[in-house]
Amino acid sequence: MRKFLSKKNLFLKDKTINLIMKRGKKTTGEKILLKFVKNFQKSNNKKFIALFQASIMNTTPVFSVNTQVVKKGKRKATKDVPSFLSDHNSRISTSLNFLKQSVNKEKKTGHFYKMFAKEILSSSLSTSPSIVKKNEVQKQVLLNKRYWSNFKW
Repeated sequence: MRKFLSKKNLFLKDKTINLIMKRGKKTTGEKILLKFVKNFQKSNNKKFIALFQASIMNTTPVFSVNTQVVKKGKRKATKDVPSFLSDHNSRISTSLNFLKQSVNKEKKTGHFYKMFAKEILSSSLSTSPSIVKKNEVQKQVLLNKRYWSNFKW
């Protein structure tokens, strides 16, 4: 637990708390994170930091798909435009969002921190729905690669 809260991993801790936070209350997010870490350490003998980083690496996307509304006269049309995630902060945020979305999709009875611990473990082993979601996004980017001609590096 102390390694997770060290200065090196403070960034990852803050990102996770901001993701888990409810109604803007940071203390609630910290309590959920503490329960999550304790539950994870009780259920596994493996190092928490290594598995958490592996799950983030497995679910980290390179591209994201943004929808834009284009006005054509009186009609509005939407088109999906791929964007490259060059910043590490945005990549980590999107991977944490994929993990949270896959936990929220499973509306089973149980606490969020228990479901999140299971999701982290399964994504570190590359058997998670969040990894499937990442692969779907990457395939969608490849289908819309004609929009890359307008992309400015």
